[in-house]
Amino acid sequence: MGRRIAFISDIHGNMEALKIVLQDINEKGIPTKDIYCLGDLVGYGPRPNEVIECIIEQEIQCILGNYDEAVGFFLPTCGCNIESEADKMKSKNSLEWTVQHTKEGNKAFLRELEEQITLKVEGFSILLTHGSPYAINDYVYENDIEKQDEIIDELEEDIIVFGHTHFPYFKEVEGKRFINVGSVGRPKDGDIRACYCLMEMDRELGVEFIRVPYDIATVAKEIEESELLNDFAQVLRTGRDVKK
Repeated sequence: MGRRIAFISDIHGNMEALKIVLQDINEKGIPTKDIYCLGDLVGYGPRPNEVIECIIEQEIQCILGNYDEAVGFFLPTCGCNIESEADKMKSKNSLEWTVQHTKEGNKAFLRELEEQITLKVEGFSILLTHGSPYAINDYVYENDIEKQDEIIDELEEDIIVFGHTHFPYFKEVEGKRFINVGSVGRPKDGDIRACYCLMEMDRELGVEFIRVPYDIATVAKEIEESELLNDFAQVLRTGRDVKK
């Protein structure tokens, strides 16, 4: 067996999901030094401080997500894809609530996160970023052929590992590997379980998306009892964005 690395992303204040995912990774015998977080610790979920403090306590290497940047640096928007007035209202509610309920020391931690990390593992060169090599709020979906072609022209590394879209996939394009690790705390692909990615590197590259059930009811109830919009609880129950 080669070296195994676990990638987590887009936790979004969902401590119940993070706790279960870290437990599952630990049970697979993967040490904390081989866990990497691709950002968006906060936003939409009710436990921003607990998530940040867990990442700090476990000494999990983490990069900056667009939501982390917005909360840490007090930006006016989260850098999310906003297509309607309803989206704008949801984004405003989530960002304002999260800024108000995230401790100053934890915001300082978010400000210190790097935007990208490059790893060298078992002969592979791997770029870790939240969105794309160009911007942390850049969406790269599985069928974005044009954008993937642009990235290939610039990408020096063999593999790019990222999150942000909440849709996991593994794809090879002209010898480069694209891995979106999905979302721990807010899946949008219709599967309500927490998602993370396990990469095994030997002579070949093995990529597996692990789905772990967690206590959604508790998180949804906590959202509905807060000033966060109830829509955010519904996303967890359905595994899809609420469209209005």
